[in-house]
Amino acid sequence: MGPGGASPVYDADDGPGHLRVTCRPDVCHSASLPFGVAPPGRRRRSVHAPTRGTIITTTTPRRPRRSADRRPVRRASVLAASTGLGVLLSGFGALSASAATPFEPDRLSYPYTSNATYDYVPIIDQFTTLRAERPDIIALNDEKTVAINQGATPARVDRAIVDQYADMSVSMSDGLGTRLGEIYRTARAAGELPKTSALLAKDGGLVGYYSSSNPAKEHFDYDRPYIRFPERLTYRDKPGGDAWASTSGAYPSGHTSQAYWQGTSLATMLPELAPQILARTSEAGDNRVVMAAHYPLDVMSGRMMGQEIVERRWADPEFRVLFEEAGAELRDVLETGCGASLDVCIAADTPYLSDQEALAVYQDRMSYDFPLAGTAGQAMTVPVGAESLLISSRPTLTDDQRRQVLALTAIDSGRPLDEGTAGSWQRLDLAAAMSVPITVAADGTVSLAAAPVDPAPVDPAPVDPAPSGPGATVPVVPAQPVAGGAVQQHAPGTITAADAATRDAAARDAAARADLAYTGSDHVVGIVAAALGLLAAGVGLIVLRRRRAARRP
Repeated sequence: MGPGGASPVYDADDGPGHLRVTCRPDVCHSASLPFGVAPPGRRRRSVHAPTRGTIITTTTPRRPRRSADRRPVRRASVLAASTGLGVLLSGFGALSASAATPFEPDRLSYPYTSNATYDYVPIIDQFTTLRAERPDIIALNDEKTVAINQGATPARVDRAIVDQYADMSVSMSDGLGTRLGEIYRTARAAGELPKTSALLAKDGGLVGYYSSSNPAKEHFDYDRPYIRFPERLTYRDKPGGDAWASTSGAYPSGHTSQAYWQGTSLATMLPELAPQILARTSEAGDNRVVMAAHYPLDVMSGRMMGQEIVERRWADPEFRVLFEEAGAELRDVLETGCGASLDVCIAADTPYLSDQEALAVYQDRMSYDFPLAGTAGQAMTVPVGAESLLISSRPTLTDDQRRQVLALTAIDSGRPLDEGTAGSWQRLDLAAAMSVPITVAADGTVSLAAAPVDPAPVDPAPVDPAPSGPGATVPVVPAQPVAGGAVQQHAPGTITAADAATRDAAARDAAARADLAYTGSDHVVGIVAAALGLLAAGVGLIVLRRRRAARRP
């Protein structure tokens, strides 16, 4: 059962009896979500300083002096013991303070209006027209799939395998930057981000809990690349993996949809890093093509579906409060771990990509350089409700002004999957809309202070970094036999600007891993050990002095 006993979502990619909460449609495992309240932290106990006891005085000339000499020593002993206890209690206090409060169960099980089942077919149904009227684009879709799969570097393959199996709300955290990404992963693993996890986790994340790509997959019923032409592809997987096991439809990519509702949600919670987070999300989508599980058009439609899922949640005023609370929790953990305000931490960090590179990479993967399937130069029709995606990044604008920003930053019309006047999710460049400078005239009209940057990122030298995230060391299985017994070899392919930029980001992420930041609770063990040492030393001095006093006449 899901939140509050809600009915779970079953995914067609799963085997019989496998429970899916939010779908990761290509490779699935049954899982359940523990919705509950974390155990309370330790209660502080009141501690009183040890008493001095009775000081014995005598009439001998030396005894008062010795007693007077002993007072500072005993004071020091008491002080050491008290200090040790104080530090010990401070350590436990820090542990208690770092234990974040999860959402109450009834808030997770609440019947939000945005929980309602929604039909995503209408926003991506241009695929039917392409299949019927544009065989050239469908053929190019196949060719791009082969080129991306065959041309992927070993580093990209490793990262694609990680994204295949990991919780992408964690594995995509390198989009936050090297240091902040590590703080985030450490905090998630330590349970210090319960609200963030409740919304974004792969299994049970409430943002996408009631959404599934399976109805759309069944509607379009289009076979995956490894089913249609396996002899042209290279099998990529971890030992014992099942990357090519699914027989569900390819269009849209459910894995990409999940990446985008996780990544877009995270971007709305940390809008200062929106270009980087969304560029990393686009890499997760592109990794589905690297794995030969999907085509570029599947990835494009998965992006559209995933961002509509987040839009519906932000447009729901009651659910929006959950986003705001989780965002505050996340910001607090990152700033505590970094030791400064978020803007200072971002400026000092090594980014996944620069703003310029991130915007270019994201825009490149919005349309994969497909030729026009419609007319260019058409006015942008912003989908109803899409303005809610800019609430956190453009808090001072009105809904109408946010819609103006979306229209001003949209890519040109006519690319495949553009729904035109019906409202085009395909054209929405959310990375630009959330970040580019704007000006607002006295009459409320919005204009761009500077046009969105669209340069080609610099192609860095090839690198082979380890992929980030849990289970990062994932070896690539050598070429595998396919139908007919032929063994597929790695064929040369074109390395795109987007691939080069993300490869560079992977290199920077790996190079900086020796200099990690941790959250406060990571130091509690050391604090407690030091406190116990001080406590033992103080108590030892007191016992020693009392024994010496007892032996004297």
